[in-house]
Amino acid sequence: MEEQIQKMYRLVFGVAKHFLEQFQLFTIEELAEHDEPTYAEIAGRAKRLAEIMTVFAEHGDWSSERVALNAKQAALHMERMALAISEENNEELEQAAQCLQKMDFI
Repeated sequence: MEEQIQKMYRLVFGVAKHFLEQFQLFTIEELAEHDEPTYAEIAGRAKRLAEIMTVFAEHGDWSSERVALNAKQAALHMERMALAISEENNEELEQAAQCLQKMDFI
């Protein structure tokens, strides 16, 4: 069970890394034009994956629960970034990106 949680976590981590890389490379206007898929769609998928991890973690140990919680938090920050992109709110985008950057990915 722990191995599956770790695989899913690596996927969420990869998505978070992608969000941060895109944030550094493009302006908010350019990010808003990326639509196949949109950042909101990607963040939604990361959130669903984190929710699945939580279900698996309920049957694991404390470490699995911690990993699932970390994935949920990352997904939340990605959702904030996606919303800021769609609203072209640069200040909120920067704040959400900073929160994501500060996370310890275990």
